[in-house]
Amino acid sequence: MENTRRWSGFVCPECRFVFRVPRDHDGQGVVCPSCRRVLKIPSPRDQTQDLVVPLPASPETGAGSKRKKRRRKSRRTDAHDWDSVGGTTSRSSSHRDRRQMRWMLIGGSGFLALCVVAVFMAMRDNHRETPPPAVAIPVTPVIHEPVFSEAAFLAEAEALARRFLDARTIDELLPVVRHPAITGPRLRALHPDGTLAAAGMSAFNINSELVPAGSGHTVRVRTGEYAEKTMAFFPTPEGVRIDWESWVGWSEMPWGEFIRARPTDAKLFRVILGPVDYYNFNFTDDRKWRSYRLVSPDGEHSLYAYVEHGSALDERIRPSPDQKQIPLTLSLRYPPDASSPNQVLVEKWHADGWVLENETEP
Repeated sequence: MENTRRWSGFVCPECRFVFRVPRDHDGQGVVCPSCRRVLKIPSPRDQTQDLVVPLPASPETGAGSKRKKRRRKSRRTDAHDWDSVGGTTSRSSSHRDRRQMRWMLIGGSGFLALCVVAVFMAMRDNHRETPPPAVAIPVTPVIHEPVFSEAAFLAEAEALARRFLDARTIDELLPVVRHPAITGPRLRALHPDGTLAAAGMSAFNINSELVPAGSGHTVRVRTGEYAEKTMAFFPTPEGVRIDWESWVGWSEMPWGEFIRARPTDAKLFRVILGPVDYYNFNFTDDRKWRSYRLVSPDGEHSLYAYVEHGSALDERIRPSPDQKQIPLTLSLRYPPDASSPNQVLVEKWHADGWVLENETEP
């Protein structure tokens, strides 16, 4: 019933193609799917011609009804006579019934043919009528989303990954990264001479799994140095590009500098997080705090991080019981009265993993 209320049937007056349209299109324009002619859908107040012209009632209808009643009565009488007289009357009645049925079929077929001819003539006359003057009817264009092909995507992604890992300079790398305007300054800060150590690629999609990541996808890659890492690909106006920040585990501030400076304003970090029981200095109350150990992407630095027990942030970053370590993107800061260089507060959760849907300038 819900589907019936939402749709209406419609016949194209040009090519006679039957299709359906939503009821909220009444009085609007639509394009015939068959002949591509722009049509106007009638609204409930518009008057349309009937497709079938009713035939006038026959003056003999009453008499015919009486004759049919008499015939039925006659058949009942015949049946009674058969019961009382014998089989001869039955055979005669059966023959008469078959003859009457044959004439009824012939008459019904003729009446049906007349109806079809009447409908055809009415439709032809309607088709020959002078069409109304053209009226500009706004037609909403139908936008078809492109069909995603996994095979085509992987082929393009593999070629990009090879160019990415074979690049020896920043200028060779920037054409294949996701945000060159943001990534370029970060690369030049890490590599002032503009040169890179090309790792090369040993294998692509090593676990045969394409994983969605927001509007992009991730693939496991083995470098020429046999390091297995996750590479993220995102669509851009220039085509598919690679997310450099998640590949290298970029953080807003170098870990060594962060530990030395102990800033109290939050900085974005990509970390490997695991639960621990370490409560000391500013965080001795294990009833108030939950502790974690954070490791830098290159494994050279580590920190102890704390969140309040039962907070939304605590529920968000806590690994499941079967997980020892998980990659996360977090904002970290030191407490104002920090007593230890390796104890920080978790200020904000950004993402599970190191891939951000929107990488922006900090």
